[in-house]
Amino acid sequence: MRVLLVDDDKALTTLLTSQLMAHNYVVDCVADGETGWAYASTFEYDLIVLDWMLPQLSGVRLCQRLRQQGYGVPILLLTVKNEQINKIEGLEAGADDYVVKPFDMDELLARMRVLLRRSPLEADTVLSWGKLQLDSISAQVHYSGRPVSLTAKEYSLLELFLRSPHQVYSATALLDKLWSSEEFPSEATVRSHLRRLRQKLSQSGAAADLIETVHGLGYRLKSLVIDASPTADTSLCDQRSARYLEGLTQAWKAHKGESLARWQTLLQISQTLQVKKLSEQQQTQAMQIAHSLAGTLGTFGLMKGYRLALQVEQLLLRAGDRDRTDFSTAQAAQFHTVVTTLGHALDESPRLVCPVEDNPPNAPKVMMVDVNSMSYVRQLMAMAVAQGIETSVAASVEAASHSLCLDRPAQTSIELLAPPPDMVLVNLVAGETDTVLDEPILQKLLFFIQQLSERWPQVSVTVITPQADFGNRLDLVRRGGALIIEYPVAPSEVLEAISRTLILNVCPRKIMIVDDDAHYLKQVVQLLHPWNFEITPLTNPQRFWTLFNQVQPDLVVFDIEMPHINGFELAQVLRSHAKWQHLPIVFLSVHSDPAKQDQAFALGADDYITKPVQGQALATRLLNRLSQAANHLHRPA
Repeated sequence: MRVLLVDDDKALTTLLTSQLMAHNYVVDCVADGETGWAYASTFEYDLIVLDWMLPQLSGVRLCQRLRQQGYGVPILLLTVKNEQINKIEGLEAGADDYVVKPFDMDELLARMRVLLRRSPLEADTVLSWGKLQLDSISAQVHYSGRPVSLTAKEYSLLELFLRSPHQVYSATALLDKLWSSEEFPSEATVRSHLRRLRQKLSQSGAAADLIETVHGLGYRLKSLVIDASPTADTSLCDQRSARYLEGLTQAWKAHKGESLARWQTLLQISQTLQVKKLSEQQQTQAMQIAHSLAGTLGTFGLMKGYRLALQVEQLLLRAGDRDRTDFSTAQAAQFHTVVTTLGHALDESPRLVCPVEDNPPNAPKVMMVDVNSMSYVRQLMAMAVAQGIETSVAASVEAASHSLCLDRPAQTSIELLAPPPDMVLVNLVAGETDTVLDEPILQKLLFFIQQLSERWPQVSVTVITPQADFGNRLDLVRRGGALIIEYPVAPSEVLEAISRTLILNVCPRKIMIVDDDAHYLKQVVQLLHPWNFEITPLTNPQRFWTLFNQVQPDLVVFDIEMPHINGFELAQVLRSHAKWQHLPIVFLSVHSDPAKQDQAFALGADDYITKPVQGQALATRLLNRLSQAANHLHRPA
């Protein structure tokens, strides 16, 4: 099989070419889009692998040109761009698959094999995975030639996994794909179907974990192996991983100098930026360098450097979106800090990575509002960046207000603004020695805090202040401050405090809601959707204990009156278990009489909410309970 590889990252192409040749591929490698077009239009290839950002002609434009000329060979886009809109753009341009750097080499090779064996004339009607076969025309399933009898839903699950054998599907994704909107099952229903499907496949001779659980992510087909012996499998896998890591380390030693040279160019540009604005050519050059550097570092498993290079690219892209190449003093300082930190990350050693784990799509975002450009805040920002927190700096109240759409009508905010940051940190310290701000600036910042909390109540507001006595704390809390930190304090302590808050705000929290009214339960799930909760709804209280132990939620919500077992009894069952005596319990009921509420709190309830309730109010009450539970866990003994 002959493959055309178009990528300007020499380190990556060297590594990828050696891996492809080891798997008996013939590889042609070129470094720019125009040369790629010349090769593709001259020679015959079985597959083309393109980077997105290429000199002279981008990968997407090259893909479009090839498709416009009737070129039907499979095309795989290989890029660090991992936003959904980028994937859609790439696929609509004519790409057959889209792989995000950093990638797992085995997965990339598997995807290439899928593209190479895909016929352009007809879709696969017989899907195979080892000895397992599914005929989509006759709707029959066989394992080692023996028929496997499945229900309609079990068949649909198996077909979905076979059509995307390397895709990890969460329980929620399976619900969305295989259950209609009129049905309202819980995630436990998915697990039940999967358990029965595994049992039937196992009874037919398949491995019990043919459909494997990827903990914290979902389910997928288990990778095929040559030797069926578990000991041999582990040994072969370890040997192959060790050989690959050794090759990775040797390749990094050979090409580290190129990455250092790129970083030094970025460092020079960051130093230039502190005294004058960049030319358009300098900005374009810096973006290309950062993009290529991110791809290289991600491929070699230097994940901290990978994330920092991506942040450098994003800072430059934001400046380009504003049609300007000049940065404010704070933005230039932020750019220099990120680039400097990136240089330290190049000293890491290569390692094998799992892209899903090391490249989280929901990295926390923090905006720092610092009107005096304190070195203290720059130090805090550098430490946050090193921990994978995406940071931005606003050097004035006006800049922060504009970024958060506080200077525009509320109804236009959704249209004009990307999702707001997870946290805004406001610095009320004037300087290291003279710490008190001038009164006019202080009042502007205080009004900004109040305006921010009213417009974006889901954004956590942290305030660093030199005046943290009771009266000032009360005023800041009333304006919307969630975390008040008294200065002076070490940056590491500030980072630890905001990290604890971000864990609560960014990581999805598991909530179980028990209510026998299925229609109302569905409404509640929809109301809470914007707040990033993982919700397990349950209409049958008799199944509560089984499902509860499977989910182990962070908070439970009970209706009171339900058939067979009421909400009060469920609360008593929980509180009788030593492990769950501090789990937050919230009652959501139509009963507003004080007697019911007193009974609920006497049984150990943490809150009592009366139906009907608005989504914002309900989410706020639940978040408060979750926050108090988290504080209880972090409280020193």
